[in-house]
Amino acid sequence: MKKKYLISVIIMLLIFIGYVIIHQTGILNSQKSNINEGTNIGDRAPGFILSKMNGDEIKLSDLRGNKVLLNFWATWCPPCRLEMPDIQKLYEEHKEVAILAVNIQEEKKKVIDFMLDKNYNFTVALDETGQTANNYLVRGIPTTYILDENGVIIDKTSGPLTYEQMLEMLKID
Repeated sequence: MKKKYLISVIIMLLIFIGYVIIHQTGILNSQKSNINEGTNIGDRAPGFILSKMNGDEIKLSDLRGNKVLLNFWATWCPPCRLEMPDIQKLYEEHKEVAILAVNIQEEKKKVIDFMLDKNYNFTVALDETGQTANNYLVRGIPTTYILDENGVIIDKTSGPLTYEQMLEMLKID
């Protein structure tokens, strides 16, 4: 009887050790680790840390858990200005979507004045050097990436978007 009990305890211990090893090595999460970082649909979006208009830092990875509309823009860009009211509408009507508008290489004061003048209050990050836009291969603005809850790119486009197009890209009914 003691022998069976001892064997049962050893088996349970081995199962537990196996579980811990598998969990710690990420074997069960291998699907996540096979996702490459890049700018194509299906890639994990490149991480970055930028300053917001108030001076606080924002990390793209902090937005995980939400779908993300990542928009590259500038105040001088007419198509960017055209889509801003629709981005604001999305921000107001779909709080489950994180909006991050990355302004490319403009003075902070100019961006703040623009946002205040137009009464836009979604999150804006400042890409002062243009390096983040470079990492995302932004060649024209506006450029928009849609990320899923895990930071994976599910859609992207160049050019201005309407509210309806944003909803479609985000797969919101």
